[in-house]
Amino acid sequence: MSDYYDLFLAVDLPPDLPEPTLQELRWLLGQSEAPPVLESADWEPWGGPWQVFAGGSASHSFDGADTSLLVPAVDRPNPDGGVPWALTIRTGIHEDEFGVVMEVVEWLLRQATTQGWVGFLRYSASHGVQHVIRHEGGFDVVDVRNAWKQISRSWS
Repeated sequence: MSDYYDLFLAVDLPPDLPEPTLQELRWLLGQSEAPPVLESADWEPWGGPWQVFAGGSASHSFDGADTSLLVPAVDRPNPDGGVPWALTIRTGIHEDEFGVVMEVVEWLLRQATTQGWVGFLRYSASHGVQHVIRHEGGFDVVDVRNAWKQISRSWS
């Protein structure tokens, strides 16, 4: 039996994202044809590129659906009036594909404007969750540890 990662990302991208980058992102999301050149990862060792963030179906390894959505954030314009792109991704990743998908995540987060918490990773072989934290120098994957004293609220 294989293990999987559950990846969730939510970021803003600049309004003036270069067209080749936007086209590649749309292709990765399953929303357009492949651009002539792909910059997001070194696909050759993986047998060729695939649309790693194409959603729209039930997750094959976690409850819920794999999904991806890229929309203009018209209700949150930048101070200069530009409208950023809002991107949300939730996808299951086979452990054998984890390396190349994280290359794509790195490429994607280099384009993003969001700082701080941008998502999480969850591994099917454990109950652990890791936060994805973006900063100027790149991003970190940070383990979440149980607090000494847990505070919980019941919503019933």
